[in-house]
Amino acid sequence: MDRKHSGGINIGTSSILVTFVLLALVTFAALSYMSARSDYVLSKEAADRTASYYDANRMAEIYLANIEALLSKHNSRCDTEKDYIDGVDELFADNEKIEVSDGEDGSKKLSYMIAVTNGQNLNVVLTVHYPDVGDDSLFKIDSWTTSVNREWLDSVKDGPEGESGTKLLF
Repeated sequence: MDRKHSGGINIGTSSILVTFVLLALVTFAALSYMSARSDYVLSKEAADRTASYYDANRMAEIYLANIEALLSKHNSRCDTEKDYIDGVDELFADNEKIEVSDGEDGSKKLSYMIAVTNGQNLNVVLTVHYPDVGDDSLFKIDSWTTSVNREWLDSVKDGPEGESGTKLLF
């Protein structure tokens, strides 16, 4: 029997199939790794933001406790409601973190801000009032909210190094 041998390399269908399967597995492995890595980074950032919020919240609670202590001491020295309300401005005059303003009904408003992250602040607004028989508290919490830092928002709108054209959805 005469057989003719050709000098070329025979690549069978199974070899080509194995090559494509290996390429597909490597591609899916790389995509899975990239997806898992981005999920990890996103989860870490969310955990860091949450921890920052709770740190700022704890600091705001400390401010609140200090305000309550100051108002309690101030209340014990005042004989009338007018003396109490009028003395609030002087009580917080040397504190640059707490702003005092006049309320609508003759009360005083105290507000302060704690930075949560570079782009977010925790804002607290209190209404100081004279304690009476029905309500022995020294203040009422009007708001305890987070807000976007205006400087951060302006830098995002302008883009890096003052470049314009960054598109935002608001």
